[in-house]
Amino acid sequence: MSLEVALLGYAGFAKLAQGKGRHSRTARPDRTRARILGWLLILGSFLAALHRFGPYLAVPAWLALLSVSGVILVLILSRWPKAATAPWIPMTVIALPLCLL
Repeated sequence: MSLEVALLGYAGFAKLAQGKGRHSRTARPDRTRARILGWLLILGSFLAALHRFGPYLAVPAWLALLSVSGVILVLILSRWPKAATAPWIPMTVIALPLCLL
């Protein structure tokens, strides 16, 4: 299974959750940057899926791995919100070299 697609998807969803600003007191430009970075990470996960699976299997594999990442994030987010969104940097750092394999 392609781990980099799931890791980038989780990191993107985590940044989107940070950008939501529901319970945080962060400034509006910080939330906007978090949303933009979240969408860029999700786009990066699609490009990694396209590279890994090819043009015909990329979309179904990407949607499946993105769904699994989103469910895992929501389950962790409901119990530990800070711990769920914190590891987006290590996940991105781990996923980038995996994209090159």
